Amino acid sequence: MFDLFAIFSKIKFRSLKNEVIVMKLIFKALVLLSFFSLQLLHAQQKALTVEDIFKSRQYALKSLSGVHWLPDSRALLFTQKEENRIVKHEVETGEESVWLELEDIVDPHTGKALKLFSYRLSKDGQKILFKTDAKRVWRRYDEARFLVYDLRKKQIKAVFNDSTRVRHAKLSPDGQWVGFVFENNIYVQNLKDNTIRQITHDGSQVILNGKFDWVYEEEFGQSDGWRWAPDSRKIAFWRIDQSNEPTFSWTEFDGKYGSVRTIHYPKAGDANAIVKIGVYHLENEKTVWMDLGQETDIYIPRILWTSDPQTLAIQRLNRLQNHLELLLADVADGRTKVVLTDEDSCWVDVRNDLQFLKTRKQFIWTSERDGYRHIYLYDLNGRLIKQLTSGPWEVTRVLGVDEQKGSVYFTANKGNTIENHIFSIDLDGSNMKQLDNESGTHRALFSPDWKYFIDTYSSAHQPPVQVLKTADGKAVRALLENKLDIFEDVQLAFPEFLTFETSDGVSLNARIIKPVDFDPQKKYPVLIYGYGGPGSQLVRNAWGRNILWYTLLTQKGYIIFTVDNRGTGGRGKAFKNLAYGDIGKYALKDHIEAAKYLAKLPYVDESRIGIWGWSGGGYLTLMCMTKGAEYFKAGIAVAPVADFRLYDTIWTERYMGLPQTNQAGYDSTSVLTYVDRYKGGLLIVHGASDDNVHMQNTMQVIKQLQLQGKQFRLMIYPGLNHSLQGAGAHYHLYKMMTDFIVENL
Repeated sequence: MFDLFAIFSKIKFRSLKNEVIVMKLIFKALVLLSFFSLQLLHAQQKALTVEDIFKSRQYALKSLSGVHWLPDSRALLFTQKEENRIVKHEVETGEESVWLELEDIVDPHTGKALKLFSYRLSKDGQKILFKTDAKRVWRRYDEARFLVYDLRKKQIKAVFNDSTRVRHAKLSPDGQWVGFVFENNIYVQNLKDNTIRQITHDGSQVILNGKFDWVYEEEFGQSDGWRWAPDSRKIAFWRIDQSNEPTFSWTEFDGKYGSVRTIHYPKAGDANAIVKIGVYHLENEKTVWMDLGQETDIYIPRILWTSDPQTLAIQRLNRLQNHLELLLADVADGRTKVVLTDEDSCWVDVRNDLQFLKTRKQFIWTSERDGYRHIYLYDLNGRLIKQLTSGPWEVTRVLGVDEQKGSVYFTANKGNTIENHIFSIDLDGSNMKQLDNESGTHRALFSPDWKYFIDTYSSAHQPPVQVLKTADGKAVRALLENKLDIFEDVQLAFPEFLTFETSDGVSLNARIIKPVDFDPQKKYPVLIYGYGGPGSQLVRNAWGRNILWYTLLTQKGYIIFTVDNRGTGGRGKAFKNLAYGDIGKYALKDHIEAAKYLAKLPYVDESRIGIWGWSGGGYLTLMCMTKGAEYFKAGIAVAPVADFRLYDTIWTERYMGLPQTNQAGYDSTSVLTYVDRYKGGLLIVHGASDDNVHMQNTMQVIKQLQLQGKQFRLMIYPGLNHSLQGAGAHYHLYKMMTDFIVENL
């Protein structure tokens, strides 16, 4: 482009009048040039299709998978699954080499090269536990064949036997044993002589040893139900008795007659499983049961070995989930003592932040007791030594403790509630430092010696990047970069972050995505994406996984908007607690406030505001299209909850209490209460095999819509679960949703 200002500066003028005339001409030229440049840019912009997004790999982002640090911290490993190998990256030099070629390892079951799925290293780095031939059971766990490869001997052994799938296999800390779960019992296999010992014997369809029932797995985020002791001589495990836990069934439609699947699934207010914690001693082959108290209607969401292999930490939570206790158990006789209690008027969140120090008789704990989640240091008697962090911001995760240096590493949203950064602080509460300087959302994986970490971060304008850094935050080198170059033929529509004030004076975080060729003189329809569940957070400065689809919609002339309503996360416990007792109250209220805010913007067509969401967002959409129907023209509800009496005990009761004592709250938050108010265009989508939010929810909604004579659209995906993964469903779904939006909004 010509530098008009440079040309202008060289012109000699005879008078001020001539200078003004030329300046006006140049200004007009610049305006015309900008206009034609914008038109040319828009003309060159590729018109995205749903096929481009879901059927093409053109815009696929890269990521490092299977990342593990070697025990000496001198190198890290990652997998190259297409090449079926593990690669080593040297920390000092950056040199990369093939560490293990799986094509050279024969799977004893197939007689072919071992197919890499995932792996774990032994503590000394001399053995690898491979997972292969995995078969998904529910969303969060699977069964697989496991094999142990000895790097020194270059020998491979099958866990249990060559052909049988088992669950939750783990190497012992000393690398001499592998434990696993088969048919709801726990086994250990001696890797020296290959002998197998069964350590529980009562496993059945209703008694689960070393594995969780559906609701524990889903709502406490637990993948396996047993833990090796640090000395490799004991195993602590959950025993779950589902005898009194209700079941739920649904139909699978394959084959001539179909089939019925049934799972134990306790719904709000109903009986939970009864939990016990046992410790099996390998030396005397006996199990000692820990004393959990007389009350059995409780949860045990976490257990963790302390640094002393004779002491097990147990977290005990009451049914209402507002009273959490930390117990220390003597595993020799099962005696327990309460060393710490955390309480809240609404609920206490269970976290993975508990860390026992190895060189001091102390532990790290996080709590929201002062209004924000912060780090506390206690001794083993439960005496508070020091609150390490404080202020109107939240610790999001404790990463660990470098005891030699005396530093705690953690992530937090200090400085910006929509970002997440990496910090360190000394164990005396001094010298807090931020270890990254890039805006956005960060997470870290530290080396065993705490001298390095992998910083994985992204922002709204930066796809995920992985950088090797020293412990003080100095960048060593990029391990993986995703550059915007892959989108060069598509002008991505990036979000802008903002806050707006509700009619009752509350400031809410929001983001807006406008078309690249946005014209403030036009009137645009708006699609809101919502979720709104307690403690959730959608408005984050992070790369959005739906950025391409939202760009496609902006190309079709839509604005995309998202708001974090009262009751969501990142802004302290009081803000979050507003969800308690009626989780739909502020979720709906603040999305109506968002619609009102948008309607006042000069470039928004107030008659064309719609909403979509998935799961809890599907529920929110149904509430907006019924109770809030005056403000929304169209909605798409994917896998929605209809009535929280139909959802599981742990999640629902945490935020709603029991239906028996909060009938008004459950009635108020139920979509079924407001179906008669529905108007507009509505598309409901559900997977027929959804084990999380059962299709029963959708069936009850559409029954009421039909009884009311209301018209709507429905799409059922046979055989698919809550995430609708598989069989090209996401392409079909997003194509359908795009067409629905264009036709109805």
